[in-house]
Amino acid sequence: MAKNLSERKKKKSRKINWTGIFAILVILIFVFVYVLSNKSMWGGQPDINKPNASAQQSAFEIEGKLQFFNSKETIADFYIEIADEAYAREKGLMYRYYIPDTLGMLFIFPEEDHRFFWMKNTPSSLDIIYANSDFEIVSMYENTAPYSENTLPSGDPAKFVIELKAGSVARYKIKKGDTFTYQLFN
Repeated sequence: MAKNLSERKKKKSRKINWTGIFAILVILIFVFVYVLSNKSMWGGQPDINKPNASAQQSAFEIEGKLQFFNSKETIADFYIEIADEAYAREKGLMYRYYIPDTLGMLFIFPEEDHRFFWMKNTPSSLDIIYANSDFEIVSMYENTAPYSENTLPSGDPAKFVIELKAGSVARYKIKKGDTFTYQLFN
């Protein structure tokens, strides 16, 4: 009897644990699929829709209100964040993945000059509006391409630039020659 028991133990220890081997194979397959799907790891094109790891999305800081006018009436109201310092103007709406319909950004420059904006690191399509020192719209770009590094020149000199969610210009029928005013909150 003792001999049979020791023979059984030897046979059990020689048996292959198929469940363990199967589990290891499944894990290796998942790791293999993950590595192959991460193309940028192997020199492929990075996914431009993924945020930069070092970039943090900022919350909107509502600092004022902006109104657009045509020759007859007020045509639109927006709450705005102000970019009136060099760093704020450079950053703009970069890394903002959601732009509410009623919010925008007003860039205020010290003097009127030819302006050039781009969409680098900007994942949301925007409407970009250039305006002169008389608060008159001199040019616009609608539905800009996210992440584009193509420059969008003002054409005429501009002191102000307004960035709104894409589609705002069409929705409110804002056009060249319209004017705007803004008021800052305390």
